[in-house]
Amino acid sequence: MAKGLEGKIVWITGASSGIGRAIALEAASRGAELLLSGRREASLEETSRECSARGAAATALLPFDLEDGEARADACSRLLGLLGSPDVIVLNAGMTQRSTFLETSPEAFDRIMKLDFSAQVDIVRRCLPAMVDRGSGCLVAVSSFVGLAGQPLRPAYSSAKHALAGLFQNLRSELSGTGVRVVTAFPGYVRTAVARNALDGSGRPMGRDDPHIEGGVDPAIVARRIVRSFAGGSVEPKPGFTLKLRFALFLSRRIPAAYASMSRRHAMRD
Repeated sequence: MAKGLEGKIVWITGASSGIGRAIALEAASRGAELLLSGRREASLEETSRECSARGAAATALLPFDLEDGEARADACSRLLGLLGSPDVIVLNAGMTQRSTFLETSPEAFDRIMKLDFSAQVDIVRRCLPAMVDRGSGCLVAVSSFVGLAGQPLRPAYSSAKHALAGLFQNLRSELSGTGVRVVTAFPGYVRTAVARNALDGSGRPMGRDDPHIEGGVDPAIVARRIVRSFAGGSVEPKPGFTLKLRFALFLSRRIPAAYASMSRRHAMRD
């Protein structure tokens, strides 16, 4: 599927910017029919124009606020009613944070958990039966390095990404043999606006960049790895994993106390 996506319908959430937009552009270059979702309709329209220029067979917009349960349910109903089931669903939308656990208000913590985990679960619950009935399809969750190894200043974000990875690992086992492929992507540092939109402890946007994110890999590189995973290769791709991140992951598994000390120094220095 990933060598040529002609005739395949790909639904991407969070497609207005960052990794989501890059995935849309990569899928467009392979001839996919795209359904693009996000809150900002004007940005989705810009993504749609770029995708058409890249060779998308067709593009359509399905704007909605992922935090709004009724809007989410309506979007899924409209999607299933019109298309039956997409060939690929990419769950990319979400938000991160920059505050310690003790600095994070319960409201901010819950908001991130609901958006980055519970809302994703809701979409899967609503759309997966159609994929199973058809006997084909691909579910893709975009997690993060912190979905494998927690880091300071991201307690809710890391919790949500760990939970999402755990759910998809469970689904991969349960759906084995059904024809439905289940992929969890764990990007490293990627050059997007994710840090600028991160929440502080009170739940307000930070409005500033992170030097690690600014120095991260091009989203197009990450998107290429993720789109390739639609049909084959690793079901847990780790695009943008530098040697430093690979060592950090190794350390978190083998010597967790040393990783905790190192990651704290690294986070607090920034």
